[in-house]
Order: sequence, then structure tokens, then C-alpha cells
Amino acid sequence: MTRPPGRARRHSSTVLMRAPIGAFALTAGASAGFTALSLAADRACAVHDCSTSHPTISMTLRDADVRRDAVPLLTASAACLLVADVALWAVATSDHRRRGAGGVSTHAALLAGVASFPAMLTCVESDPRGGTHLDAAAAWSALRMVQGALALPGVVMLTKGSGGVKFAMLNVARAVAVFALLGIGAKLCADAPSGDMSGRTQFAAARGILAYHLSLLPEISGVRLVLCGTERARIDCDARYIPGNALR
Repeated sequence: MTRPPGRARRHSSTVLMRAPIGAFALTAGASAGFTALSLAADRACAVHDCSTSHPTISMTLRDADVRRDAVPLLTASAACLLVADVALWAVATSDHRRRGAGGVSTHAALLAGVASFPAMLTCVESDPRGGTHLDAAAAWSALRMVQGALALPGVVMLTKGSGGVKFAMLNVARAVAVFALLGIGAKLCADAPSGDMSGRTQFAAARGILAYHLSLLPEISGVRLVLCGTERARIDCDARYIPGNALR
């Protein structure tokens, strides 16, 4: 069999590349956050009847022992989530089939994630009884919720055509979670100035934020499949994103 005239034979090769830093950071950040929240709630409820009135996170941080143990965990969680934000942004914007997956929202999500880090630092370093702490805590919660909502379009574009029904169902669940968290966050922010904020709801919202971000692990731990070949002495490469194996 002969080749068509003037057309060189194409040789293809496959290269698999992984970037696990973002996945490790996301797992570590969520774990540190869950640990800090559990530690704060358990110690507060050991000396206070939480069945009738659950303390807020700020109230638990007024205890010196809780503050000593929880603040490093909350700081580490915020730093790790920032690394995960950058990793997700890098994955979404480097997709060769869909350059800039999710468009402007992907970049806006990164900005919200970056802004949430100093908000958390201000929150944990300021007096839990003061207005600065309250404002910083509200800003962190709002920025993380907005970041999750803005990241969703890019995540959907990444998994579109790659994950089948499982990823489609997961993205629907993520969308429901995002809107629920935004609604809860709006209520908490409205209740905060009057001091009527529900501690139980605040703890649940914080855990919900961490759980939502942890659900992005398949995208952050994905594999990029690079196909390279030669065509008339020219090397062409095309990249295809494959989500992580967490749902396979």
C-alpha cells in the first residue's frame, strides 16, 4: 500500500503528565479545616450545653486553648485552599481543546480565592470579640462561596464529554450546593450585626464550604493526555484533559 503523494507518515506518541500538588493541597486544606472546626465545637460543647444554644466559631475562639490549637489549623487550611485554587485555575486555563474553559469566571474565581486568604489571616489574628474579626470572617465566607460559584462553569467545561453521567450528576449536585451555600451565607451575614447568628448554622456552612471544595478533587487531580506527531517534518501536539480517577 502506498501513501498519498506529498503526505508524510504521521507518528503519534502519548505522554501522561500529573500535577498532584493541587490535589494534595486541597485534601490537606479540607482536612485541616474540618479538624479545626471539630476541635472548636467539641471543646466548646464540653463546657457548654450546645443542644440549647450552639456557640458561633468566633465564640469558641475566645477560649485560649481552642485559639492556640485551632488558629494554626485554620491558617494552614486557608493557605492550602489558595494553592488548590491556583491549581484549578491552571488546569482550566491550560485546556488546549477549550482555551480559557469557563471564560472570565475562571479568572474571577482565582481572584476571589486569593482575596480570601488575607481575610482569613485577619480573622484569626484579630480579637474574636471585635468588629474586625467579624468583618473578616464574613468576608472569608462570602469570598469562598463566590469562588466556588465562579469556578463551577470552568469545572463543567473541563468535564464535559469526559466523565459521562457521573460527572454530570456531580456537577448538578455542586450547583445545588453552591446556591444553598450562597443563600445560607446571605442569611448569616444579615444576622451577624444584630448578634442573632446561629452557631449551628455557621458551623454547618463552614463545613459545607470545605466539602464543596473537596468535591473538586477529581478535576484538580486530573491527567493531561498529550498527543504528538509529525506531519511533513512539523511536530504537532494536542492536549486532552482527563478528570481524575475518583469517579471511575
